[in-house]
Amino acid sequence: MKIFKLILPIALVFPILFFVSEIITLEFTKTRGKELILPIVGYDPRDLLSGHYLQYNIGFKTSEGDAVCKRQKNEVLNQSNSDGKSCICYPHLGMIYENEGLFVEDCDEGTLKDKSLCKVYLRGTCKYGRFEIANERFYVNEAKALEYEKRLRKEKVHIRLKVDSKGKAITDSLIWEDGSSL
Repeated sequence: MKIFKLILPIALVFPILFFVSEIITLEFTKTRGKELILPIVGYDPRDLLSGHYLQYNIGFKTSEGDAVCKRQKNEVLNQSNSDGKSCICYPHLGMIYENEGLFVEDCDEGTLKDKSLCKVYLRGTCKYGRFEIANERFYVNEAKALEYEKRLRKEKVHIRLKVDSKGKAITDSLIWEDGSSL
């Protein structure tokens, strides 16, 4: 019984401390992270109407175009592990335009440290020839889901990401064509 009284407070406090530390880390990244604004090139309309999340595809704007996860001779890179072995570098922060990104296979440290090529980078994986950063969902108020879907069909939408020093991105907001954001 004495052991139970000692373990119970630890068992209650430990998960709370864990979640508090996660929230602090995410908020720190959101306020101190480097900002990237990338276009959304497609979304899954089923997700928006069936739940609270908008699942989208990000246009990474690399010089390789559609060949982000391809080697020479169009060999598709297909990493099944989730340790983030590929990166996309950008030479500046803020709005990213066509052909400004550089795909870096295996996240070569020399390239990532070259500030003329890489001021900020996104770490991700190549799955089925597509680069993913494991952050392709955005929470949407269910009451406004239909309105947002109509706007998504008509307007060009961008996403504002906050990127930490290790290349992990957090979605800050969606930016509509008129400059307003979610």
